[in-house]
Amino acid sequence: MARVSVNRGSLDTLINALDNADNRAVQSGWFESARYQDDGTPVAAIAAQNEYGNPKLSIPPRPFIRPTIEGQSANWSTIVEQGIKKAIENGTGIDRVLNTLGLKVSADIKNSIVSGDFKALSPVTIALRKIRNDGQMVIGGKLVGAVAGAIAQGKTGLGELGDQSFGNKDPLRETGYLISTITYEVT
Repeated sequence: MARVSVNRGSLDTLINALDNADNRAVQSGWFESARYQDDGTPVAAIAAQNEYGNPKLSIPPRPFIRPTIEGQSANWSTIVEQGIKKAIENGTGIDRVLNTLGLKVSADIKNSIVSGDFKALSPVTIALRKIRNDGQMVIGGKLVGAVAGAIAQGKTGLGELGDQSFGNKDPLRETGYLISTITYEVT
């Protein structure tokens, strides 16, 4: 009769790793504490507005999360697969795997924001950025309408209401706050 020998220590390590993985998850994005300092707007709201667009505010979609997921999912699966193998072999637990995955997902989304080729800003937005940056006026509906009118009349030169000289015309990279505040958490 043949005998099978089982290394109980390896089996215990596997059971422990699986127990530790139960109900564990990683989330990457912008959490409640990430808010713009000037007005308290949640960064997650601005990220979503850029990802999906906001027709009411004439903001077109500038997706950076969905393309990252589509392009990187296979790599993320490999990280998890290799990490779980190491966790089982070394008994390190699932949190190390999830932390590695969280760092990678956050970095990949940051890279998409930094290197993305997004739909250009409207001339009205560029002029409003200039006005806001110069601290000239409070931006509200009347000013937006006046700027749009000035642009329609060709008043876009230096010092004019539709001034297009604002240097940073990047849709998602104006302040760098969207990039610097993305993070992850293991729950």
